[in-house]
Parts: sequence; C-alpha cells; structure tokens
Amino acid sequence: MHINPLSDIVVIKRCTNEEINGSGLYIPQSGDFLEDVGIVKFCGKGKVTPKGTWPMEVKPGDKVYFSTNGHLVKYIDGEELIVTRQDSIIGVIDG
Repeated sequence: MHINPLSDIVVIKRCTNEEINGSGLYIPQSGDFLEDVGIVKFCGKGKVTPKGTWPMEVKPGDKVYFSTNGHLVKYIDGEELIVTRQDSIIGVIDG
C-alpha cells in the first residue's frame, strides 16, 4: 500500500534491533523493536503557513530518531506504522 500524507505528516516504520545493528549502530534497548528509531516510509510535501512554506527535511528511506510521545500507531496491511508530524522527529541518523 502507498500512502500520500498531507502537509508535514510523516509515516515511519519502527526499526528492529537487527536493522539497526546491521548498519553498525548499536542502541541497547529491550525487546525486538527500538521504540524511538525508524525508517521514513512516506512523507508529505511540507507545511504551508501564512508566512510561507516549510519544506520537509526528511525523505523516504531516512533513518530517524522520533519522539515517543504524540504520535499515532496504525496497523496497515499487518505492518505497524507510526504517524507523526515532522516536528516530532529529533534527527536523521547518518550511515
């Protein structure tokens, strides 16, 4: 399924420990999934305000740290996806 988010909405797939460790980055947390690390699957075109347009700073495929508060968890086609705004992304992980 493909989603076309509006505005500054970002859809993130939570990373597994294996996906992160395979890239050389190790973040010790319990469980199979890292709570605050994911891969951007879909994103909108940016936020439009009366003062102008704020373009997206992330793109599909980026590994990101995101806030564990203020997001929606949705299951689409059996896959857990995080739906949040760009403001909730703390940073992009290089490498």
